[in-house]
Amino acid sequence: TVRKDATKDSGRTKQLQEDLDNTNRLLGLTEVTGSGLILTLSDQDRIKLKETGGDPTQAIVHAEDLIQIINELKNSGAEAISINGQRVISTTAITCSGTIITINGVKVNSPFEIRAIGNYFTLTAIARPGGYLSLMEDGGVKAKLEKQNNIIIPKYSGTITTKYMIHVK
Repeated sequence: TVRKDATKDSGRTKQLQEDLDNTNRLLGLTEVTGSGLILTLSDQDRIKLKETGGDPTQAIVHAEDLIQIINELKNSGAEAISINGQRVISTTAITCSGTIITINGVKVNSPFEIRAIGNYFTLTAIARPGGYLSLMEDGGVKAKLEKQNNIIIPKYSGTITTKYMIHVK
């Protein structure tokens, strides 16, 4: 009877499973679907850049630009974000080595498709006049913003490691 009681489906077990599912979702360990926006950022065409005499360093998307855009989306209430299929979580590294950008250790290149799940109207604050995205566009980066009702953001596929973490009760 002890084994039978232990394997019974109880309200406590359901609550623990819901908590675990919610935690995994927040950590980025599950695929999520929802409405939000897709922002595509592209480097300016090299031929057009030569014709206009623009600054080539401003006409391409840099790792720092992606970090800034991700931070603005998070500040606008994005619940889940990915760039070119790479889930952005709290430990995601977006780095640049020469002309190569890596996200979660995976090389990505232009165009950068940034998917964000959240309230579309709040997230579109990223396109406000004078904002970071606006400055990127002024420099020659091409940006396309679209509303999407069924965005799928993949789960984080790497290993989450922590070095300095404390347990708080």
